[in-house]
Amino acid sequence: MKEQLVSIILPTYNRSELIKRCVNSVLNQTYSNWELIISDDGSKDETPAVARECAKLDPRIKAKINEVNHGTPSNRNIGLSLAKGDLIFFVEDDLILFPNCVETLVNTYNSLVSSGIKIGAVIPRLLEDNPFSHINADLHKKEATTKKLPFMFNKWTGEVYNNYTEDFNEVQETVTGHACCLYNRSALDEIGGYEEKAYKGTYSREETDLNFRLRKAGYKFFFQPKAVSEHRKIKTGGSRQSNEFKFYYYYIRNHIIFLVRIFGAKALYMIPCYLINVGLRLSKKLSQ
Repeated sequence: MKEQLVSIILPTYNRSELIKRCVNSVLNQTYSNWELIISDDGSKDETPAVARECAKLDPRIKAKINEVNHGTPSNRNIGLSLAKGDLIFFVEDDLILFPNCVETLVNTYNSLVSSGIKIGAVIPRLLEDNPFSHINADLHKKEATTKKLPFMFNKWTGEVYNNYTEDFNEVQETVTGHACCLYNRSALDEIGGYEEKAYKGTYSREETDLNFRLRKAGYKFFFQPKAVSEHRKIKTGGSRQSNEFKFYYYYIRNHIIFLVRIFGAKALYMIPCYLINVGLRLSKKLSQ
């Protein structure tokens, strides 16, 4: 049986010092039938030149250089529009894939589909070498770890606690995923890809919006801890806000937009619950 083509989409912006190591981790994959689409979003540094240089390393690598900055959600959709694969793997420029990551994700996807499950995405484990202090950092952490949940959803505030660094030693269905999942291409086409206009600034929640719309369409998400990648976060470039005030403003703003878009009338009680909850945590963090 011929391997399915996996389109690996790498959106990037002002990250010239990072993308080579991500590209090298793709080149080292045990799974060979892939294409890598590097979509530069109007970078002002040397990222376009580096992307073109990477495209010369292997005919499976393509570089798309955008003349202007479209923003992360639109840039992801641009990559998706160029993809030829039936499976889509979104990665980030500060991500390093372990050699069998893609192979494990594809095998897991095919196994689940053969069982008659409507799969939206399979989610790899992310190791973080430099986790940032975050106002959401301790939300449900003890409960999620005890219950062995990679993601935990708060029905009152609409927040999702990420516990995806843990190895729970088994594939399990979960409520959503992070920004770097292996998606069913037809499912993404069905819901129209990423929402491009609603989310601003840090662009937080655009991937949660995508995943919850897939859930509404009947698709399921599964976490595969044996597919591993390393998330080496840095504080510059990409869509990160260097100004802390702007970061929290957009973090809160985008979550409220997410609640209204996804939950409709329920947002009437979810927004106040969220603002109280996040206000308490933010006050605690700022007082430390």
